[in-house]
Amino acid sequence: MTSGNFYSKYYAIYQKNKKKQKLNIILKYCQVMKGILLIVCSLLFIVSKAQTINDLYEDGIKLKNNNKCNEAIAKFTEVLKKDKYYHEAWYARALCYKELKKTDLAIQDLSQCLNVKKDFVEAFLLRADLYLEQNKNSEALNDLNQIIRLKPNYEQAYEKRAAIYLKDPQKQSNAIADLQKAAELKSTNSWVYIQLAEYSAEKKKYQEALSHYSKAIEFDNENGQLYFKRALIYQNLSDNTNAIRDLTKAINLKYTSEANYLNRANLYMEMKQYENALNDYNILINQYHTKDLSVYLNRGQCFSFLSQTQNAIKDFNKVITLNPKSAKAYYLRANEYLKLGKTKEPLAIKDFNKAIELEPDNAEAYLKRGVFYIEKQKYTEALNDLNKSIKLKPSAEAFYYRGAILYEQHKFQEACIDLKKAAQQGYEPAKKKASEVCPNNH
Repeated sequence: MTSGNFYSKYYAIYQKNKKKQKLNIILKYCQVMKGILLIVCSLLFIVSKAQTINDLYEDGIKLKNNNKCNEAIAKFTEVLKKDKYYHEAWYARALCYKELKKTDLAIQDLSQCLNVKKDFVEAFLLRADLYLEQNKNSEALNDLNQIIRLKPNYEQAYEKRAAIYLKDPQKQSNAIADLQKAAELKSTNSWVYIQLAEYSAEKKKYQEALSHYSKAIEFDNENGQLYFKRALIYQNLSDNTNAIRDLTKAINLKYTSEANYLNRANLYMEMKQYENALNDYNILINQYHTKDLSVYLNRGQCFSFLSQTQNAIKDFNKVITLNPKSAKAYYLRANEYLKLGKTKEPLAIKDFNKAIELEPDNAEAYLKRGVFYIEKQKYTEALNDLNKSIKLKPSAEAFYYRGAILYEQHKFQEACIDLKKAAQQGYEPAKKKASEVCPNNH
């Protein structure tokens, strides 16, 4: 073989092998591309499927938000058929069942949801609420405990657990601890602070109760009942001005109970705002048609302080007619009769006598009758009444008038003793008299 033929043959083999190598490379490239294409197609399929599920879920949410719960349930059910691990769909369908009052189905869905996502706090909370609707307190308590383990600062869990504990008198301390924790976590639920206020008031911790009611009002400032309850706390703290302010606020918010007007009227009486008190007593009598005779007694006293004697007598007559054993009514009417002059004095004495008969320890009746006897210069009778009054209630006024009688009887030393006792109690007429007639008074 010539060298030319050898090289020609070798070159042909070389070219053939080169073409084979290129073909192998192309085949390998195609195989790689085929694999990549399969992966891309698979991913596109998965994404397409996910988009389909998500679209179904979003459609369900829109339907639920438009109160179309049955249609929403159908969408969520489709989602769950495609992916049983879609925990949001279990939860959303449970919400729909809750709206439809299908509590058992809602609980089943929430349980499935929690099987998929064991730390889903909102699902535990909703299931606890549903258990509470069924009076399954133990199951609800378990769910709330689980929430607190998962999320120790979840205030709603403490609030709801406190509500369960409050049902059991033996768990009151647990309830208070949970309520305090909720408050510490800045709860905006007025119920929390109302419960704490009522507990504090029961323990006579009125400043604490006041603070809690004020916090409750901060979150529910259109609730007239809260102002009424805070007013009662102000009363216990002897803060009549703020008590009246809150009672008025309650009335303005249409919380207009008989107790509201009665409390405000009585406070106006204590503060000597007789016109305001009279207005409230009139409402109680004319609008509420109260059967409470103390209202008539108090209105009668308002009339008395406002110099409306005849109206006062009418109210005291009303009380005596309905309750002939009311010593206070006889006593008050006697004072009104005295204002009408001599012609009514016999009626006044008769009423004082009746008041003392019904209530032998009525120091005021003895005092007033004694003063009347002084004016009539019946000093023996007056002294007897004043002695009894002082024995029952050693008031400055009684000492003063007894001192005056003793002075008239020339019993100067005894008179000065009584006058000084009256003066020591701050009775101004006694101070003046003692300074005039008693030696070494300073």
